[in-house]
Amino acid sequence: MAQQFHDEDGTLRHLVARLAAAYPDIDAIVVEATVEDAGRDLSGARLKTFLPILTERKARQALDRYRATRTQGTYDDT
Repeated sequence: MAQQFHDEDGTLRHLVARLAAAYPDIDAIVVEATVEDAGRDLSGARLKTFLPILTERKARQALDRYRATRTQGTYDDT
């Protein structure tokens, strides 16, 4: 997994594992890509302290949208 911010303690790996467990109906590859995208979107932030929680929130929102639209038969990644 690409690291979008300093990840000395494996925060992103733990986040991917936690979200994969929370969203067992979504393929782990999709979860990982979603976390990477969320981290990439926030990588330009000046204050790095809150990046893990902001990345998780952004990823959860995207996964919730993915799950909702997938059950409806369509998915829009905007």
